[in-house]
Amino acid sequence: MTRRESGFTLIEVMITLVVLFLVMEAVTTFFTGWLRQYKQQSKIAESGVETLIGLEMLRKDIEHAGYGLPWNNIPGYAEATSGLLNDSPSNAPRGIVSLDDNAALSLNGSDYLVIKSAVVGTSPVSKRWTTLMPGGITRNWSDNTENFAATDRVIVLEPGSTGTNWRSLVPGSFSTTFAGAAAFAAADATQPRVIYGIDGPGLGGALMMPFNRADYYVTSAGVPQLCAPGTGMLVKAVVSVDNGTLSAPISLLECVASMHVIFFLDTNGDGAIDPPPVNAIPGGYTAQDIRNQLKEVRVYILAQEGQRDRDYTYSPATIPVGDPDSGVGGSYTLDATETNTNQTHFRWKVHTLVVKPSNLRE
Repeated sequence: MTRRESGFTLIEVMITLVVLFLVMEAVTTFFTGWLRQYKQQSKIAESGVETLIGLEMLRKDIEHAGYGLPWNNIPGYAEATSGLLNDSPSNAPRGIVSLDDNAALSLNGSDYLVIKSAVVGTSPVSKRWTTLMPGGITRNWSDNTENFAATDRVIVLEPGSTGTNWRSLVPGSFSTTFAGAAAFAAADATQPRVIYGIDGPGLGGALMMPFNRADYYVTSAGVPQLCAPGTGMLVKAVVSVDNGTLSAPISLLECVASMHVIFFLDTNGDGAIDPPPVNAIPGGYTAQDIRNQLKEVRVYILAQEGQRDRDYTYSPATIPVGDPDSGVGGSYTLDATETNTNQTHFRWKVHTLVVKPSNLRE
């Protein structure tokens, strides 16, 4: 009987199985590692897209800080019911202010940022403006979505020509509707007025304040499970012009560990930024001080990239979250305890926004 007729011996079968097992184990190990890496890179890419969208919203809001704000002739008004960073009852609103390292209001001692302008609201009304000429004539835009509805709530500003009447709120025009704005037109054609929309349902009710306001902070509410323990959500919440309370927050960025804002000032008016930057607008600064001296705003946000990777260890454990040249800002130390899922097993990135808020003076 030939070997082909007698079949394989038990030893040959066992050797074959062992070889097959080793090959399958190698393939499985490779595939598992590849799949883990694919999921990690996919999550990083997904995080990158979300980051771009959220940070672009924040960047645009900072860039438009102060836009459409009245400077003079402001009657009494109410602002946030919390009383936090308010300028009411009659002071000109400051375009941008913050609280530094505020653990009571923002997770992990992150900063609490407030921006005031006409356009930081969430309603389409807050994105609209037009000119008002003698006879109540207003300019219409080719895109009808940019035009006011009759019931939209607006303010009317007079551009002015001197420091005491620049951007004055036209008497009686606080909290009017677009339909009623014609009554506040100037008689002189050389003095056109400007109408700005203020956020809200546009039902004709009285406004609490002649501007829109948005608060930015890091919260522990609504954090996805994939985020590292101890991180939060960077959110934007708009102060209601009807009752002064914060709206439901809008998520800008997930898995945020820390946020710090620093300000670059020119205090002597020589055109050069003073070293070093500051962690917050100095106490006692008026709206005019901020308009004249604030030249640049930088926001540093430490956020997780991708998902947890047990085979990865981030280093160093203490991450600077601020200006690297001056050291102004803050830092964050990763929690390395296994009971807290070890934050060092996540990848981290400091996102930096550099914005020149030129609309403060517009």
